[in-house]
Amino acid sequence: MKISILTPDLSRNCLGRAYLLAKMLQKYYDVEIIGPMFGNGIWNPVANDTTITYKSIKINSKFGLKHVKELINLADGDVIYASKPTYTSFGVGLLIKFLKNRPLILDIDDWEMGFIKENFKNSLARFKSLVYWQILLFEKLYFLADEITVSNSFLQKKFGGTIIWHGRDAEKFNPEKYDCKELRKKYHIEKNKKIIMFFGTPRPHKGVDDLLESVRLINNQDIILVIVGIDISNQYCKELIDNAKNTLNNRFIWYGLQPFEKIPEILSIANVVVIPQRESYSTVGQMPAKVFDAMAMAKPIIATKVSDLPEVLKGCGWIVEPGNPKRLAETIELVLDDDEKSKKIGWKARDKFIKKYSWNALEKKLVNIFKNYEK
Repeated sequence: MKISILTPDLSRNCLGRAYLLAKMLQKYYDVEIIGPMFGNGIWNPVANDTTITYKSIKINSKFGLKHVKELINLADGDVIYASKPTYTSFGVGLLIKFLKNRPLILDIDDWEMGFIKENFKNSLARFKSLVYWQILLFEKLYFLADEITVSNSFLQKKFGGTIIWHGRDAEKFNPEKYDCKELRKKYHIEKNKKIIMFFGTPRPHKGVDDLLESVRLINNQDIILVIVGIDISNQYCKELIDNAKNTLNNRFIWYGLQPFEKIPEILSIANVVVIPQRESYSTVGQMPAKVFDAMAMAKPIIATKVSDLPEVLKGCGWIVEPGNPKRLAETIELVLDDDEKSKKIGWKARDKFIKKYSWNALEKKLVNIFKNYEK
């Protein structure tokens, strides 16, 4: 059986979820990822993976009916799997469902309307936005999908369906395969330095500014902040770099977007991973994928009390209130002061990851959905 996964844009980080689903399914089925390409090439972190088949349509202006027809023709799978309730994925999927009589499964990994509410706090500006009406329409039409998968409990309560967490391959994300001391030399990190790491796509709602302030409050020159995943073409990221350099000076290091295959080795040099989500419309329906990266790598993790983070890290991490840099700073110092205890909790996180959030744990649930459509 062949599965065509539709993604809203092959050039942006929304591809990450479609990529994850494809990797889990390709052990059992013929899988392809299809979508428009609004930028220059496949999203960089997954561009090097030659095991994935991509079919794209380059968009140089506005997305229109011509592109819809092209995407419909490209998606020749026996089952259509639309990633996100958007026009360029779920909208195209609905047309394929009704025109070609193909089963349609919808995956919702973020609350898209939450992003709209966050970005357009003025209700009048929101109503004037075409994006608002598009997201409103396709979120309302979720019931037309034959099956639904979601990434967290908030979305499950809102849309129903089966939770498929942002899982990872436990074999590739295995801390025993990486020599921390040697990798610190590779990345020019002095052995006496303690690294607080944020790994992801920095955005205001992810609380990176709160993390920056918390590190400023820690009066220890051997504790440094490392931010990985900065896109220097993004204005917020540019401002973040300037602010961090001015605030922390040589206690700040940053790296750009990284290929997926490098994530484990970079995480291996961290002493603690922090996921400082703020509480907002954007984050209430979002589950940061990087928490599972860090769990897989047996890292001590500090996260905020947002979405399912408290439940996921129950018994194997530290939870603090969002938007409180002082409390976050105190917790960071607590974790770094007791290295032995922190490492034990990190290994508890990996054990929980293997049992609940690894590909082996999630594949069964995902494949069982598609078994219903095998001919």
